[in-house]
Amino acid sequence: MPVRIHWTGCPNSCGQAQVADIRLMGGPARVEKEIDGKVKKAAVEGVNIFLGGKVGEDPFLGEVYKRKCLQITNILSLHVMKDILREKFGAVEK
Repeated sequence: MPVRIHWTGCPNSCGQAQVADIRLMGGPARVEKEIDGKVKKAAVEGVNIFLGGKVGEDPFLGEVYKRKCLQITNILSLHVMKDILREKFGAVEK
């Protein structure tokens, strides 16, 4: 069964990502970094993850899975996407 993954950076839903099985929406994230010898929160490029959108009969918008908490480098790592696909969509590795 195919899983629709949409990625957008537009807050106006230009890419219609809200109806994807997995929606990745660019947004700010914060991480702790050492700056001048002190640990501070710093802004980084991030992504919000929404799951479960549907088009067609009985359409609905996806629900928040994780919000503003993942740095883009983390979401792009394969293990994060594999975990979501296994846990939420029943995917199995071949």
